Amino acid sequence: MGQGNAAVKQWIERPDRFADLFNGYVFQGEQVILPEELEPVSGESDILLTDKEGKVKEIARHRDVIMRWKKEAVFVMLACENQEEVHYAMPVRNMVYDGLSYTDQIRRLWKKRVEETSSEGSIEKNQSGADRKRNSKMDKKLTSAEFLSKFTKKDRLIPVITLVFYYGIEPWDASTDLYGMFQWGEEERTNQILKKYIPNYPINVIDSNNIGNLKRFQTDLQEILGVLQCRGDKERLLEYINERADYFQNVDEETYHFMRVALHSEKLLKENIERSEGEDGVNMCKALEDLYNDGVECGIEQGIKGMVKICRSFNLGKDDAAQRLMEELKISREKAEEGVEMYWE
Repeated sequence: MGQGNAAVKQWIERPDRFADLFNGYVFQGEQVILPEELEPVSGESDILLTDKEGKVKEIARHRDVIMRWKKEAVFVMLACENQEEVHYAMPVRNMVYDGLSYTDQIRRLWKKRVEETSSEGSIEKNQSGADRKRNSKMDKKLTSAEFLSKFTKKDRLIPVITLVFYYGIEPWDASTDLYGMFQWGEEERTNQILKKYIPNYPINVIDSNNIGNLKRFQTDLQEILGVLQCRGDKERLLEYINERADYFQNVDEETYHFMRVALHSEKLLKENIERSEGEDGVNMCKALEDLYNDGVECGIEQGIKGMVKICRSFNLGKDDAAQRLMEELKISREKAEEGVEMYWE
């Protein structure tokens, strides 16, 4: 796992944020899932397949974040896949992940049943003949179909809900279901008939660029998702940060590292952290203001370089070029003259 993905995972797996993500998307802001009802689960899912030749092949996948949600007597598995890049095969990828989760549940149920049966068998040796007969009848409750399936008629699986948390800069333009990945024929009637027999597999994508009502989120997800929607406009970003200075003046370390990744500003914000770090958290206001100013300075430098080249092509002197820079870019004479000297070839 790369450092960027690790930072996002660490940020989103905090129970209050994780619950807020699902409440905001699945329940439209209603506080249905409570943080204390969540229990972390290992993201490893693997199965062993044996082919006709007896060769065993392992299929393994690793979830980014997965938790078990217990609501009274109801259990649900909640998974989150973090994506910085658009994944054009995400419906198939999620289908495999969810399928492995269900396969793993079946394997664990059967393993538990085998262990319980083995335990009863060892006790059986010390019991009376009547007890042995009763245990034998219990074993016979499994039908041949159940034994073949490794899953009984009364067994039940825990449902799995997977969210794709996409925090990339470009809008999500991949398909959000399996049908969108198929090459269909030109005749719509035939396609509709085929769709009756080909199951679709929709996915749940949270595109940070296009969420809509951020008030559905109750934790600092609201502030951070707002930042992500301002990434393409640095003036808007700076304004957004200043309006919420009370929050951004003291963010936790997890949020700081996530923002470094999401804003693609690891080097700049890392340089500013030494000057902005406080006792309880990190002051992001100064770091993000420097990020804005850095972008402005970069634009000015590019403008100076381009205008000096144009002035040279019209055979203007250095004094005239400096004057043009002052007028067009609204910079001081000193900066204009420095720019002329730097880019005059």
